[in-house]
Amino acid sequence: MVKIRQSFICAAWNLKSLLKNPRTYLCMTMGFLLCFLLTDRTIELSRKFVTDVQIFEPFVWCFADSDSILFATLVLMLLLTELPKNDAPAAYMMFRANRTSWLMGQILTAAAVSICYTLFLLLSGVILCAGTCYIGNYWSETATLLSFAPDNFEVALKVIRKTVKLTTPYDCTLHVCLLMTSYTLFLSALQLLLTVCKSKRTGVAAVLSINVVAYLLTPDRFITWLNLGEHMEYMANLLSAWLSPLQHATYIMHNFGYDYLPRLWMTYAIMGGFTVLIFAGAFAALRIKGIDFSGGSEYE
Repeated sequence: MVKIRQSFICAAWNLKSLLKNPRTYLCMTMGFLLCFLLTDRTIELSRKFVTDVQIFEPFVWCFADSDSILFATLVLMLLLTELPKNDAPAAYMMFRANRTSWLMGQILTAAAVSICYTLFLLLSGVILCAGTCYIGNYWSETATLLSFAPDNFEVALKVIRKTVKLTTPYDCTLHVCLLMTSYTLFLSALQLLLTVCKSKRTGVAAVLSINVVAYLLTPDRFITWLNLGEHMEYMANLLSAWLSPLQHATYIMHNFGYDYLPRLWMTYAIMGGFTVLIFAGAFAALRIKGIDFSGGSEYE
């Protein structure tokens, strides 16, 4: 039986341990640098033509792309590899609570880390464009300029073409955040399941493997590598959008009313359903097998 209070205590203990871990601050530093590198060209364009930027636009233009989400996820792996803890204090925590409450605490921790990391990236984008941004639920003049930009702004151009006439910055930002969070939660669930079933090393290897496969399944990439013709491009986009978890987390790979790509609600249902099933599998595996605990941690 899950005891809610004990689950929150386990999650709070995990988060407190992460705050003492140098990896947390390394992850934040690398995440901020990633945002800086991704937003630099857009902010430079805004300053060159003296145009404003909507406060959330840099975040949307950067993280509506699969490669950016992949890089951000790899940075988050610095923290994901710390979960779940299997040291002596974690064993004591499980002893004081029960198995299901401890596992629910790990799920709450993964959810908190995923949400906080996404919000941190959003805040980083806001800070980086603070000098030229405005608060308002309408697209900026910089977005208009980008619609005439060369290939250097290809990702931003795709986002603008799909969103400017169909949505607003606030709505678009919300969906980009939800998609990123759903992807990191999916990876966290998979790592937790394999850690319980096998080992933490197996869980980390599986998450890295999924990211590598997702990178290879990017439509433009495997069309080039397999030397497929242009007539195969739409089919490649379609298959990749439905089969790859990373493409499900990519905002521009969704149906906005004129193709057969998945709609946003379908992605939330698919990713959420798989994540819940994986977490349920972790509960079942923990009841049958348990988890192996090892020595203490230098950060405790």
